[in-house]
Amino acid sequence: MRLGHASRLSLHAALLLLFLAPRRAESLTAKDEGQPLVVGLELNGVKSVDADALREGLATRVTRCKSVLYTPICLFTRSPVFATRAYLSPDEVRRDMLRIRLFYWKRGFRDATVTSKTEPARGGVRVRFDISENEPTKLDSLAVVQGNPELPSRTVSSIVRLRPGDAIDLVALDSTRLELRDALWERGFADANVHLDTSRVSNAENHGPVTITLEPGRATTVDSIVVEGNSAISTSTVERLMETRPGGLYRRSDLARSQRELYLSGLFSEVEAQADPSTDSSKTIRVKVREAPLNRLEFKTGFSTADYLQLDASFSRYHFLGGARRLSLRATAGNLLARQLNGKGILYDVTQGATGADREPFLRPTWAASIDFTQPWAFGPRNQLGASIFTHRRSVPGVVTDVGAGANLALTRHIGARSEATLGYTWEASRIEASDVYFCVSVGLCVTSAIDVVARRNPLAPVSLVATFDRTDDSFTPSRGVRAHVELEHASAATGSDFAYQRAAVTSSAYRHLTRRAVLAGRIRLGWVRALAGNNRALGIADDSGGQVIHPRKLFYSGGSQSVRGYGENQLGPRILTIDPAKLTNDSLPSPCTVAQLEDGSCNPNLEGVPSSAFTPRPLGGSALAEGSVELRFPLSVPLGLTGAVFVDGAIVGTKRFTDLLGATATITPGFGVRFATPVGPVRLDLGIRPDVVERLPVITQVEDADGSFKLVTLKTTRRFNAAESHGGFLGAVLSRLTLHLAIGPAF
Repeated sequence: MRLGHASRLSLHAALLLLFLAPRRAESLTAKDEGQPLVVGLELNGVKSVDADALREGLATRVTRCKSVLYTPICLFTRSPVFATRAYLSPDEVRRDMLRIRLFYWKRGFRDATVTSKTEPARGGVRVRFDISENEPTKLDSLAVVQGNPELPSRTVSSIVRLRPGDAIDLVALDSTRLELRDALWERGFADANVHLDTSRVSNAENHGPVTITLEPGRATTVDSIVVEGNSAISTSTVERLMETRPGGLYRRSDLARSQRELYLSGLFSEVEAQADPSTDSSKTIRVKVREAPLNRLEFKTGFSTADYLQLDASFSRYHFLGGARRLSLRATAGNLLARQLNGKGILYDVTQGATGADREPFLRPTWAASIDFTQPWAFGPRNQLGASIFTHRRSVPGVVTDVGAGANLALTRHIGARSEATLGYTWEASRIEASDVYFCVSVGLCVTSAIDVVARRNPLAPVSLVATFDRTDDSFTPSRGVRAHVELEHASAATGSDFAYQRAAVTSSAYRHLTRRAVLAGRIRLGWVRALAGNNRALGIADDSGGQVIHPRKLFYSGGSQSVRGYGENQLGPRILTIDPAKLTNDSLPSPCTVAQLEDGSCNPNLEGVPSSAFTPRPLGGSALAEGSVELRFPLSVPLGLTGAVFVDGAIVGTKRFTDLLGATATITPGFGVRFATPVGPVRLDLGIRPDVVERLPVITQVEDADGSFKLVTLKTTRRFNAAESHGGFLGAVLSRLTLHLAIGPAF
């Protein structure tokens, strides 16, 4: 029965009842003798509010399987071993009716009515709540009153969420009040108060005005900073690491950032910073710290389907030479056990089918070692200066390896919470290890003398600007917010580099809740690189020897566990096929090619009897990239930390510039996966699906000259390449479309 105006709940009564009514009854999950199990819960009539949030606030729960893996068993039994039992409590059902009305009241629906019904169902009962929302109590006007206009009208307008004619949503109004207060705090009014007045809202007329009054008070300043608990670290060092300064404005956000920076310095295991309680506008800041060990040694290990066994060791000396400076030594080894594990089961073939001497470099361990020095408070509390000396051996599976050593200098400035920009300069001498096929096709160098020039150690010295922006709620598994990463590079003779190029890469991700538990995540990545004029001359190559050479590490590759998951690592993009010429001239073929046809390139590689497995695909890297992913994440078993995901990845990799992307290598691959929560981050198992595995690819082989040397020949006809042919049969064709990825950490 609908309540009349005279019997409506007042706001104060509603808040009192909300306080008295518990959110969840403990007895519902404990066995209640004589009461049936709740096997269903329906909320009928919900139109204007979040049904999941409403359901979450009820005490009545539904008996559920403890894990999605137990679902087949739960069809036959609701044993407590497999299911979390919820028993019917008539008292809580009646209280839930009140909770629903209070939920609607707070969101502006003061006339909402609720009835309940319990119906028999298989294995227990089904509880149904029938809700009539009725007309909301509407807002006539919302006035924000401030004596001294400390907040600009534009700021106030951006914060205010409700407009005339909206339902008087007390949750939104309270959020507005808090955001206005925070805006005043951010301007140095740390004692500001914001009052919300809804007393003129008429229950009889079902509408009314609302007023928010701002009382900023006096601007607050920092009188002094008192540090407690430090012994090895001086008070002056602590003060230099803080953004809050004596004599400056006291902002709570500055104090929060100061506390964060003190903790991230590695000098302290605990940091507590707060202003002493006082009505005075001049505040005393008290910082309590617990010092951490100044020497730290760490060992880590990992395993993935692409890098195999990885080992990492690091040593850090904090407060090196005083002043919170840090000295770090780090060594990493990867690709271990590649010879034993390469291509076994779900593990990648890091050689990508290379043979002979071309195969060996990809089976060797990769490594990196560095000595890093960090100077905090470089020209200001938000700046950090870093210098390092490093050496490495990196590998792009099946494409190229490079060995180098050099040094780096970088200045980092913190521009906000989890946001920073770094200006850096790197000089290194790098030696490229790749097959002649790579140099011939990827950079247009098919002459041995020119290849030798590029493969030797050449200075690579870019100036870079890297900026990161993170407004997500969690670093590992974000559920809302956005983040972005921007990289800009320039290298030329002016920077001391033989390789001359411009490069830009932008990655952006966004996350939002579709329901209270399901998260929709999206990512976009764009990249572009271009060699500058005179690049080849600086490398000692005549301009007519081929195209402009770009260092292979600066090209863009796609495919893999953090890219397009329907492909293996770096296997999406411009590719060529290589083949042993003997497989094309084999006399056992119905119509083999002749040596003369190989020499002039007229041999047709689509010969009957030559399967796709005879060809080796080789990725080349691109100079332009557009990549995107959409992923829906949802819990499978909260107690077990098991999460599911379905995703769609796509990319376009071009060879010249963005205008060429429409005709470049492109694909879209769907897939699904599961994640297991661990102390070191989520362990992720993803299965990507390639919808189409048939491609037209150029073919390169080699012929022997009269002097005994070999030269590369590009055949004039492309090969219709189908990877499924290498497996055979229907099942093999299906499996060839699947790519399994095992990794630690989120995809993005």
